[in-house]
Amino acid sequence: MIEIQKRAGIVDEALKNYLPEKELELYKAARHLIKAGGKRLRPVIAMLICEVMGEDYRKIMPAIVAIEAIHNFTLIHDDIMDRDVMRRNVKTVHTLYGEPIAILAGDTLFAEAFSLITKCEVEDKNIKRAVEVIADVCIKICEGQFMDISFERDMANEKEYLEMVELKTGVLIAASASLPAILFGRYELFQTLWEYGINAGIGFQIHDDVLGLIGEDIGKDWGSDLVRGKKTLVVIKAFEKGVKLESFGKKIVNFEEIKRDVEKLKTCGAIDYARAKAKEYIKIAKKNLFKLDENEGRKILEALTDFLVERKK
Repeated sequence: MIEIQKRAGIVDEALKNYLPEKELELYKAARHLIKAGGKRLRPVIAMLICEVMGEDYRKIMPAIVAIEAIHNFTLIHDDIMDRDVMRRNVKTVHTLYGEPIAILAGDTLFAEAFSLITKCEVEDKNIKRAVEVIADVCIKICEGQFMDISFERDMANEKEYLEMVELKTGVLIAASASLPAILFGRYELFQTLWEYGINAGIGFQIHDDVLGLIGEDIGKDWGSDLVRGKKTLVVIKAFEKGVKLESFGKKIVNFEEIKRDVEKLKTCGAIDYARAKAKEYIKIAKKNLFKLDENEGRKILEALTDFLVERKK
């Protein structure tokens, strides 16, 4: 993963340049999670797609940074809605700065992202199309988040869960993969790259749900999906098997209750089922990569795609 880390380091430097921390406290809040680190998977995917296409990623680095800005905007608002206290091993933005400032911090990143896209060194017509795609992606993310919240009240099946995950997580990874094609005018690659990103994103999110239960040092509240009553694929499968979870939707629980429920999820096969399903989606995603030119960039991208469901945290 050295090649991926190298590119993540380039993204980190670009984030400092394009999203500087200004004196106003609003910007300290907006940069809080960005400064805390992160895998930078989405911008790295965009960089690698540029390499696969033989294009200079530096010409669209503002858009690559914009992708990470949008991702962090969604995290800030997600943490507010879920009342999470920890993210990336630091306190969440609303915990440190209060909800009003956290909302503004997320909104600031959202606006900055669109401004950044216009600064790419490509044709204006491609920038216009890229802005249209990202705007549509942001709407879809909101739809997915709404569905996720709704599932806390209503029962959901596997099909509905997968639809929600495609919107909440898949579309931004799809944008990460396909935006370089739009910006460089390689429209013939758009659909292939979009489908790659959608399937990679679904696999990533299913695996992320599993890590929330059995991950190593995941940097956020352990078992929080159970406590909030979220209908992840693991939980949906367990309920299909008639498993009763004592911590599910209970809001206030102790460590032992969560631990017992996680053991039930392991025993009934729900966790293994979700893991297998995540790998299925990654396999589909990689089939789309095989349609691209075979070069070093594609080889690294294939490794990154496998990493999405092999990571421990």
